[in-house]
Amino acid sequence: MKILILYTYNKSLLSEFFQELSEKLCADGFEVVNFYLKHEKSQFKINNVSFYGEKRGNLVANYREIYKIIKQIKPDVVISNFSYINPAILFGKLLGVKINIAWFHTAFGHTKPNLLKIWNKSLYLNLADVVLTNSKSLQSEMHTVYKVPKDKTRRIPFWTSIENYSSNPNNLKISKQESVVNIGCPGRLFANKNHAMVIEALSQLKNNRKQTVRLFIAGNGPYKKHLQQMVTDLDMEDDVIFLGLLNVNEMTSFYKAMDVIVLPSFYEAFGLVFIEAIALGTSVLVSNTFGALDFINRKKFSIDQFSFNPHDISDLIDKLDPYLNYTGLESNYFKRMYEESFEKELIYNQIKTVILN
Repeated sequence: MKILILYTYNKSLLSEFFQELSEKLCADGFEVVNFYLKHEKSQFKINNVSFYGEKRGNLVANYREIYKIIKQIKPDVVISNFSYINPAILFGKLLGVKINIAWFHTAFGHTKPNLLKIWNKSLYLNLADVVLTNSKSLQSEMHTVYKVPKDKTRRIPFWTSIENYSSNPNNLKISKQESVVNIGCPGRLFANKNHAMVIEALSQLKNNRKQTVRLFIAGNGPYKKHLQQMVTDLDMEDDVIFLGLLNVNEMTSFYKAMDVIVLPSFYEAFGLVFIEAIALGTSVLVSNTFGALDFINRKKFSIDQFSFNPHDISDLIDKLDPYLNYTGLESNYFKRMYEESFEKELIYNQIKTVILN
């Protein structure tokens, strides 16, 4: 069986997920091709997976390249995500692909599409044989917003390979001191990521406690200037450090240098940063909107202990309190949670079942 996977090939951990998935499928006897659009054309092979990269152009040019690769490869299965979904599904149908899978992992709340875009996306998603999602809420959106029949959707999480990367805290110049609590807040700097809530919480804690707390924000985005001004207005320049965009090795160091990671997004379809942190055994406080929480066994792990309402700053402050007293949930708790909830082979077998059935 020949499988074509279309995704954004780069140095991100999401890209690595699709690369590792491809390698596992190859090891199981499938012929796998990866296709992507980028700034230059390329062709190579890694661990028996064939990669085809074409130069990104305008919409018509990009659609043409996707049509050409499907016609050339003649796959039995096509898996696509993000902007590859529409052309992959359309041309997959026209060219007789047996199984066309759309992997949809962008929440409606993130993009707030207008009615025309919803109608357009609905047409393509309903042409797919299977739509994969990464949370209960996103799967529900497929049914209620995009009108995809329930029997055509599946819910499967990602795994992460961040533990394979080396860390060196010296690269970031972040010291771990017993007298200082390091709080990390990673993510793109957009208003809906809700970094402002963490800054405000830290301000309140600073005024009510003698404990030294530092907030390290990893990421870039259009909301950075607003957040920097907020820090200045609150007289917290020495307490909040903007690290900018970090590569994977630096992110590994970042997670390991923190006493607790806070993830305050108003909505998150899945939340790769959450599973990255817990995979490394870093303590996490996470917004209760994260889709990844759907895959955690609530009988084994009390989600209420480490999740909070992203609209309630007092809830976050209450959840932070144990970490300021060094009595928060321990590293092994989160590491075990990852291993039991996002076990790689279990997820891989779920994906393979979708492909074969």
